[in-house]
Amino acid sequence: MTQVKLNPIIKKAYKQRLINDSIETWWEFIETQDKQEVADVIEHMYKVERRLKSFKNGYYYQTKIRKYCNLIMYSDVEPYEVVKVISDKTVEIRPMIATQVEFPQTFIKGGFAGHCVDNHNQKWEFKSNESAPVIRVRKTKRNGWRHGSMKFQMSDHPRKFYDYNF
Repeated sequence: MTQVKLNPIIKKAYKQRLINDSIETWWEFIETQDKQEVADVIEHMYKVERRLKSFKNGYYYQTKIRKYCNLIMYSDVEPYEVVKVISDKTVEIRPMIATQVEFPQTFIKGGFAGHCVDNHNQKWEFKSNESAPVIRVRKTKRNGWRHGSMKFQMSDHPRKFYDYNF
């Protein structure tokens, strides 16, 4: 594979667009640049982003022990915190208290009792629950973190999601 020399100015502008998410400024900028150089930078950066996404979705990154461990229940998610690390394949966790501070507002006719259009418009506050029971979860070879049939996913932040469409 041949190494392409990328224009550092275009590369910096591309990264800046990712950070600031200002597509209008990006379009104005690339109007003044060589189209082939812009194409080379975009192609290279897209490959880098794809490799990073692939790594983050990989088994080793997904199963790394972190501060929180969220219970995945199809579309709903419940927050747990890691209390104790027993080994690199076993941790003790306990559920957290999650209080909803922002609720979805837009419901329309449909489904069982209505369809929530802005289902992802949820904000939660989290607190430790010292009195909650502690359970052990283990890392399996193929299925990540498990406790019986319960599936968990490690995270740097607690996560709670309630699917109003069920």
